[in-house]
Amino acid sequence: MTPLSLAKSQHIESAVEAAVDYYDGTADEIYRSIWGSSIHLGLFSSVDETLPSAMQRAKDTMIDGIALHNESKVLEVGCGYGTLARQLSRSFDCSILATNISDKQLARAAELTEAEGLSEKVRFEKCDYHQLPYANNSFEVYWSQESFLHAGDRMRVLSEAHRVLEPFGLLAFSEITLRRSTPPALREKILKRVKSPSMWSKHEYEINLKEANFQVEKWDDWSDNVARTYGWALKQLERKKSEILPRIGQESYDNAREGMELWQRAAEDGYLGWIHVIAAAVNK
Repeated sequence: MTPLSLAKSQHIESAVEAAVDYYDGTADEIYRSIWGSSIHLGLFSSVDETLPSAMQRAKDTMIDGIALHNESKVLEVGCGYGTLARQLSRSFDCSILATNISDKQLARAAELTEAEGLSEKVRFEKCDYHQLPYANNSFEVYWSQESFLHAGDRMRVLSEAHRVLEPFGLLAFSEITLRRSTPPALREKILKRVKSPSMWSKHEYEINLKEANFQVEKWDDWSDNVARTYGWALKQLERKKSEILPRIGQESYDNAREGMELWQRAAEDGYLGWIHVIAAAVNK
């Protein structure tokens, strides 16, 4: 292994460890208490809508952009508690392989899936999307919601997505973006909240999807919903303070509040965005 390859491998390993530490740490308690069984941004239809309803709209809108049937094979990365996988299985009676690197989330996902009687159709595995243990051309759809921001090498993640997709298979994802002109000090604080090594801008996704041999078929800018999501979450954090505080402690509670406030302000100022993309794997 060359020094450059070794450095890149260590960078990826560090990013994966940081993501595991984040999601298996106090964030798990906060997400379960506030977000519930789905950990995503919400696509709001009104200022007074709840986040769970807005998150479901985002999922439904993403699903409307792809065509599935009972023979479809879907890979989801960063599956959280498995909410999307269960919905796809119920709606299309298709096979879903949902993956994650968080042991806590995988365990909870399996419990919820078994409780709904969907374990035969929805399978969960622990794996890293930088190096997927699946054969070429294995899936019709590769799905991700707000998981690419944790990647240590995002081009490698896209390359792996392209490899495991069938020719013209679909990459369906939503992702938080960070404007390239974000001041360095603010960028560092934004990344620190979720222990992410970097985040791409919308322009970087446009360029790098093409570089990774994906042809964009649908592109939505959902950026207006980022601040709304964190505004709603902050209200819930305060409302459920007496429930959350004993489980995570004052310091972790304060850090969570400050991090959410920072992201809300950054979104209001136009630094944080949110995109929804459907792209086909070409040049296979």
